[in-house]
Formats: sequence, C-alpha cells, structure tokens
Amino acid sequence: MRGKTIVCVMGSLGLLLGAGAAWGNQQMDTTAGSEASAKSSSMAAGKPECRDAGVTVAFKTGSAELDQNARGALDGVSTWMKADEKRTLHLEGFADTTGDSEANLVLSAHRAEAVKTYLIEHGVDSSKIMTVGRGEEIDHLPANGRAVTFLACQPMKGAVAEETAPSPPVAEETAPPATAPAPVEEVPPAPVQVIVPPAAPTPYWARGFGFALMAGGSYQDFTNSNMRSSTSGAGGWNARFIAGTNSIIGFEAAYLGSAGQFQGLGVTNNEPLLVSNGLEGTARLNIPIRYGANLFEPYGYAGLGYSHYTISNYNQNAQRLSSFTSSDDVMNFPVGGGFAYAYKAFILDARAGWTGTYYQNLLTGADTSGTLDHWNVGGQVGFTF
Repeated sequence: MRGKTIVCVMGSLGLLLGAGAAWGNQQMDTTAGSEASAKSSSMAAGKPECRDAGVTVAFKTGSAELDQNARGALDGVSTWMKADEKRTLHLEGFADTTGDSEANLVLSAHRAEAVKTYLIEHGVDSSKIMTVGRGEEIDHLPANGRAVTFLACQPMKGAVAEETAPSPPVAEETAPPATAPAPVEEVPPAPVQVIVPPAAPTPYWARGFGFALMAGGSYQDFTNSNMRSSTSGAGGWNARFIAGTNSIIGFEAAYLGSAGQFQGLGVTNNEPLLVSNGLEGTARLNIPIRYGANLFEPYGYAGLGYSHYTISNYNQNAQRLSSFTSSDDVMNFPVGGGFAYAYKAFILDARAGWTGTYYQNLLTGADTSGTLDHWNVGGQVGFTF
C-alpha cells in the first residue's frame, strides 16, 4: 500500500513538471516570435542601407572629363539604379594636391557633377543622386586623388532579403577597369582656375617719353664767302640733354663749341683761331619705330641759340690792320634733321643742319648779314634713362 502511494506521488510530480516545461516552451516561442516580428518591422521601417559600391571613376590631372573606362563603368551603375526606383547614390569628388587648394575644391565638385550628368543622360532620376566636392581631404582621398567614389543606398528588407539582394555592379563586371594607374606627367597641366600673373613692368628705356644724355663732335664751315676765305673748316663739340625719346614730340638743350684756323689778321707770331661757345634749345619731331629692345628714330629739329665768338692772338696791331673785331655775340636759329638708333639704354645718332645768325658784328666795314651762317654734320653717343 505504501509502495502504491509513492508511485502515485511520483507520477503526479512528473505530470506537473511536464506541463510546466511545455508552458515554458510555449512562452519562449511566443516571445521569440514577437521579437523577430518587431525586428523585421524595425528593419523594414528603418533608414536605407548604404555601402561602398566598389566603383571608382578616375580623372586626369586638372580635368573633369570622363574617359572611355569611366563611361563603361557608369553604364553598369545606371542599369543598377534604374532596376529599383528606391535606390539612391551619393557621389564624392576628390582632387590631388597639385595646384591651388580652392581651385581643387571647385574641380572636385565639377567631377562629381560630370558623373551625375552622365547618369541623368542615361535615364537615372536626378533626385536620386547627391553630389559633394571634397577637394584635397586627405582622410578620404582615394589612391590617385583625382576620382569620384560611389556610396550606393537601398531600403533594408530583412536578413534574408539583405543576403539575396543584388549588389551594385563592380566596374570589372560591366566595363574595363575604371581605376587605371595615373600616367606619369612630366609637367603637370595648369589647374582649372588659372591665376594670371601680373604683367612685367615696362623697362625704363622703353617708356613712352624717356630721356637721354649724349655727347659728340661735328664738322662745320661758313656759308659766307668772306668768312670762308678767311677761315678753314672748324671742328666742333657738343653735349646734349634730350627729353622725349620714344615720343613723337621731343626737346633738346645743348652746349656747343667750335674752333677753326683764322687768316684774317695778317702776319702774326702764332696762328689765330676763331673759337665759339654757345647754348642751344630745339624742339624735335620724332618718328619712333621700336622692335623689342631696338629703337629706330628719324627726326627733325628747329630752335634758337646763342654763341660767343672770339679771335685768339688779337692785339692792337691786328685791330689796325684787320677788318675783324676781336669778339662777337650772336643769336642763332638752328634747323636740321638726323637719325637715332637705340638698343636698350644705349643710344647714338647722326645729324646734319644749318644755323642762321642774327646781330653779327665780327666783320666790320662790310655787309655783315649772314656773316656767321654755317652748316654742320656730326654725331653723338649716350644713354637713355
């Protein structure tokens, strides 16, 4: 009797434990099902899943133009995008460190826009593509720097759907490799934004007006027959300041002198000389012709001047026997023309002219009009500044 009672108690306990275990398993199944359903709903209602598409479009230095490899890769990307209207793309443009940083930032944005434009032309909705230019961001810079990278996004459809969803095409499956190694460039092209350097200043010797200092010599003789019979041709010297090189209008200020033998005093112990010293101011009309550092300038001139003439070895005996006075002060009006040549700051010219005179009294007892009129030829050298 006692053995039967023990068996019954043990059997009851076993049933209770079995029922409890079954109830516990049922509760766990119900809880697990609810969590899986909530997780699935959360995944379906969450944000789109984004990941690297495995596509990189490379560019040449300083360029935002798509090459043949890039177009082939983008054809595959456009096919993948059009297969699901919920898919989106994030395009990031980059530039290497060649050139100006601000110009590279603009260039990277142009590269991303070039990729977007190509995809739109091949049927992709423009609202599904976002672009940004990163410039020279080292933390995100691709291997060659000059590229656009792709971040592909699509709605999450649970673990199973995620495992079986088609991934964006890789460039090797749809086209030739898009990430070809960058060619070695001996001289990098100019950046997109070209900064024009300021123009070099004009050299002082090529300025529109300009100045010059010159010195030289000349040969001259009188046009009056009495003076020619009493004198020989004279040598002359001069120093000139010229304003207006390289200009149509110019001016000259000059010191001039001359000395020639004089036979009008009869027999003397020493050979007399007729010496002149004077000042002259003239206006010039130039025709400047410049080729680089060379200046060719024909010119004509006219002006006014003053000269003081002196006869050396003049004494009382000479005064009694001669029809010439010992000295004379005259006014001049020189006219003539010449040709100047300059190379950078060096300048030389050759000229010929005639000088008329007023108020000459050197020759007495005769018609003194035009007594000291003379012609001259000469040249000088100097420098411009």
